Amino acid sequence: MRVRVHIDHDECLAYGDCAELAPEAFEVDDVARLVGSAPLPKLVDAARACPASAITLFDAETGEQIAP
Repeated sequence: MRVRVHIDHDECLAYGDCAELAPEAFEVDDVARLVGSAPLPKLVDAARACPASAITLFDAETGEQIAP
């Protein structure tokens, strides 16, 4: 499954939980940004761990929301 990652930069509080759980996919400075990829379970964990709910994962083919 291909996944589209959306980061709402207006909501991101830059806690860094996403980068801690999936460092190959996320980096955090002032806000989180996608820098690579990671296995789906790690992306889901990172999205669910975001205290601001700024990360949303979608199925790239159907547009269906996967997480959080």
